[in-house]
Amino acid sequence: MNENILVPIEQEGQRVLLTSQLAESYETEVQVITNNFNRNKARYQEGKHYYALEGEAKHNFLNQTQIDLGSVKNAKTLYLWTERGALLHAKSLNTDRAWEVYDRLVETYFRAAALLKGKPVKPGKTEAQLAAETKRADAMLLNAKNRTASFLKGIYDAANVKPEYQALALGELFSDNGVKLPRIALAGTKVTYDKGTIADRLGVLSKNGNPHAQAVGAIIGNLTIDDDETEAVPFHRHGHDGTDIQYTESVIQKVDDWLKQYGYPAMIPGRAGKSYSVTYRKEK
Repeated sequence: MNENILVPIEQEGQRVLLTSQLAESYETEVQVITNNFNRNKARYQEGKHYYALEGEAKHNFLNQTQIDLGSVKNAKTLYLWTERGALLHAKSLNTDRAWEVYDRLVETYFRAAALLKGKPVKPGKTEAQLAAETKRADAMLLNAKNRTASFLKGIYDAANVKPEYQALALGELFSDNGVKLPRIALAGTKVTYDKGTIADRLGVLSKNGNPHAQAVGAIIGNLTIDDDETEAVPFHRHGHDGTDIQYTESVIQKVDDWLKQYGYPAMIPGRAGKSYSVTYRKEK
């Protein structure tokens, strides 16, 4: 563990750690702690494993805490991790170093305040108890994933998503549980691209320099696309699930031909009188 002495921070009568302190102690990056939390939010309970301070609550905490919090004080939400929260992060990291540091944090930081105040310290849980809790939590998470998979399958069926693509999407959902999709399950699936990827490949950009997916969609709307040139593919982005229409390599060629035919116009006409302003990555 980093030998720098941790300045005690308390919230509602118990010691807590900033995300940066926890990351430094576990010898990892702040983003790793954040990612582990976001992936396993179902296991965390606010007030038990962490505190998320915003607005007035955050303002009051900053006024009462006489230490330099650095740039973290400017974040919208200030996360504080309790002893139990630190335990869950040690489980997520699951390295010998993380467990060694966690034990030391318990002895020298989290429970040190109670010892100084002369309060009895509750004994820690045994390895068997911790293993049983982990097993129960994993089972609860797997049940939740099973319910999610059942819900998503209904969406995919309604959107006529082919079984091999459903298997691919659901395989990603269960990848953390050791479920791996057999390579044969993807045999025969065609390579497809979403509108954003097509825009990036052809250099069709917005004024901000980003791939202009909507403009490419407008071009595709003006083309004759055969059924075997499209595929309904599941997606999961920013916590949202659904299906997206993707296109084969031949459609990319058709879009490229359209751009050449019309001289790479600065405005791409869409439907209902709407048009899209575009730029191009390089001179055509």
